[in-house]
Amino acid sequence: MKKIWFVSLHFVVVLFLISCSGLKKADEPTVPHEVGIAYMNLETGEILAYNAHELFHAASTMKTPIMFQLFKMRDKGILDLTSEIPVRNQFTSIVDGSLFSLPIASEKDEILYPHLDQNLSFYDIMEKMITHSSNLATNILMEYTGADSIGATMRLIEADGVLVMRGVEDLKAYNLGLNNVTSAYGMMKVMEAVYNSEFVADSSRQEMQDILKRQHFNTMIPAGLPKDVVVAHKTGSITRIAHDAALVYPPDSAPFVLVILTRGWDDHASAQKVGARICSKVYDYHRGLLQRTDIAIPDLLKDN
Repeated sequence: MKKIWFVSLHFVVVLFLISCSGLKKADEPTVPHEVGIAYMNLETGEILAYNAHELFHAASTMKTPIMFQLFKMRDKGILDLTSEIPVRNQFTSIVDGSLFSLPIASEKDEILYPHLDQNLSFYDIMEKMITHSSNLATNILMEYTGADSIGATMRLIEADGVLVMRGVEDLKAYNLGLNNVTSAYGMMKVMEAVYNSEFVADSSRQEMQDILKRQHFNTMIPAGLPKDVVVAHKTGSITRIAHDAALVYPPDSAPFVLVILTRGWDDHASAQKVGARICSKVYDYHRGLLQRTDIAIPDLLKDN
């Protein structure tokens, strides 16, 4: 019989699945491939979790908390998201306040660089941050949200393990180990908040989901689903990191959240294939075609 690694919980917070520190003992062997997984049925509240409180570098999944904070500020009357702001490439390091800029090479599709020194609306910049994962857009918007406000909102929605402390390409902070992090559980709570949080308006939740549905990168969670399943999601990848965090809307059952975080694969495509395999199994479980004991995560991590 295969060893089962999934845990099923109903209406409970999985605070003690593993240590939230994300730190390993010095004598503990390095695991070449790691995943963190969190699933929530948005109708019943059921949670499936695997390694769900392990901390991972957040990569671009941190852009969803920024979006949530912007809509929260809009609903409180702090920001008008239709107003225009300057597109500039100069930012302040959290280490010492020195200025830095993003290299054009970091913006793979150059989606926002053609607009430098022009004005665009918050909406336009936010769209580029989510759908094309623009790092320049991310840093511009963080100048208005601030890291402290995002942190307070993450605590409010109980997104344990999600820490957005800086923008992208703050190399001084990176060299000191000051990175944005997330757990699968924490990002699951972010996606749940996008779907049904009472801290933002109904219209804001719908707008956020619509933006996430326009995601251009669809090689992980969507790749493990039938073509007719709608997905609102945000990916993230850096060296040896590939993530996806999604709201999934099956045509014949309740919507659900699925977060898959991966670490250790040299090839993003391999990690994404693993994520797609995990997603496919979870989808079958969600539709009642599998028992949770049929999902053996170690087997799904193997390269095929």
